[in-house]
Amino acid sequence: LAATIAQLRPERANFLLSLFYAGPGIGILASGLIAPFTLQYFGPGSWWIVWWALTLLSVAMTIPLFLIRIESSVRFSEGSHVSFAILPVLIYLAGYFLFGAGYIAYMTFMIAYVRDGGGGAAAQAAFWSLIGLSAFVTPWAWRGVLALDRGGLATAIILGTNALGAALPMLGHSPAWLAVSAVVFGVAFFAVVGSTTAFVRFNYPPEVWPTAIAAMTISFGVGQTLGPIVVGAITDALGSLSYALNVSAALLALGAVAALCQRKVGAAKQSVP
Repeated sequence: LAATIAQLRPERANFLLSLFYAGPGIGILASGLIAPFTLQYFGPGSWWIVWWALTLLSVAMTIPLFLIRIESSVRFSEGSHVSFAILPVLIYLAGYFLFGAGYIAYMTFMIAYVRDGGGGAAAQAAFWSLIGLSAFVTPWAWRGVLALDRGGLATAIILGTNALGAALPMLGHSPAWLAVSAVVFGVAFFAVVGSTTAFVRFNYPPEVWPTAIAAMTISFGVGQTLGPIVVGAITDALGSLSYALNVSAALLALGAVAALCQRKVGAAKQSVP
């Protein structure tokens, strides 16, 4: 869907890709404003109330999708024999896997980190909401980077910024420092997803996009599933949430290095429609 929307306005494709992936920031902001205060008011065991509230909000925000028809100008070539191969982008998939593991570990354990540092519902809501608000800046902050048709460079730059945001709590624990971490992390993490879509658009013809994006999503999903399990086990073994943040930042940094090693896919050195 993101690639199709961008294709409708090629001259603004990178901005539209960023705008599309900034949308989840609305959900993060909403959950940040709802969850901490609801849990504080209703007490332990009230998680299900939060889930129902967010479910109803999600349903309401999904309705407009059924009211808008998106026409695609992309035409697949029936005679094309171009296919998606994993080996040429294996290092890129590995980087995206590490991103999935690293970013979710940060988002899983940071609220507990804020709480253990003495932050109440207001502090937790402020931290989480800052991540969501920062995502709104994505279209303006990264559209120039997303225009870089240089292999995995765009992903590496954005993922490196994401790693920096995750690493900042290691340097200080003040509310201001944690706020900076939330802003830097938030402005980058959805842009990483947008950069993978841009990478696919630059390196493959339209008929390969669904398969290529599916491969990226699977790699990301596996990392997102395993990340909290592995990082949680490390945290339990070592007894401190600081280790969770250290591992999260390290995974994101390794992902940036992996993406930097990705070169253009040779079979697709053609102009993007």
